[in-house]
Amino acid sequence: MTFRDSVALPLLFGVLSGALGGLMGIGGGIVLVPLLLHFLHHSQHEAQGTSLAFVISTAVVAVIPYVRNDSVPWSLVGVLALGAVPGVMAGAALARRTPAGRLRLWFGLAILAAAARLLIAPPTGMGGAPWPPVWSALLGLGIGTFAGLLGVGGGIPLVPALVMGQGLTQHTAQGVSLALIVPIGLVGAISYARRGQSRPRLFPALLAGGALGGWVGATAAHALRAPVLSRLFALLLLGAAIHMIAGSRRHPSSAASPRAGGSS
Repeated sequence: MTFRDSVALPLLFGVLSGALGGLMGIGGGIVLVPLLLHFLHHSQHEAQGTSLAFVISTAVVAVIPYVRNDSVPWSLVGVLALGAVPGVMAGAALARRTPAGRLRLWFGLAILAAAARLLIAPPTGMGGAPWPPVWSALLGLGIGTFAGLLGVGGGIPLVPALVMGQGLTQHTAQGVSLALIVPIGLVGAISYARRGQSRPRLFPALLAGGALGGWVGATAAHALRAPVLSRLFALLLLGAAIHMIAGSRRHPSSAASPRAGGSS
């Protein structure tokens, strides 16, 4: 058995992705998907389905330190979830008919825009006001669609939207994001698994690593000041955006299929 075929590599990927996910309040899918693509040679769609299952364990564990620090307004999470659950189902269905190269390009452009905004004008967390419930539900719908389409937890666009749009602090926005990732990941993972677009044999190692890394990352997040955390978040987005856009150019016409190939 090679190192790539052992449980050590997915366990390591889970720890790394979970730690960054917990630290930044994003679940870790943005880190895990490229790792599965380039080191385990999964197809884009398989990597996304596996990622959605992974972010559940990361979010469940990582949200605990945020709850202990009163950083999760549950009423807002509930309203966002009303839109996010149908959104992730729609996004997963759309992903099935979308070529992998296009998915990577959309993924990269979306997070590049968020990174640029955060770096050019870092939010203070005091510039907005809470939205009416219907607008928050529509935001949840968009976040869920994004998550289902790209196989991530949705924290990438959600955290900046909550900080810049609704005036939440960075820590509170990340707590909301992690709480919302749980239903998003659950519904999205089921949607992908029904089409055979996930790797269940990797779940034990990935989820265990994600839980461990998520706890470490979330605990570390509360030791950092919000402006520092915001800039770290933007740099993470910038690196991931460049990586995914470059990947879309290398694989411009990879098409989806009910059981995606490209794995070994």
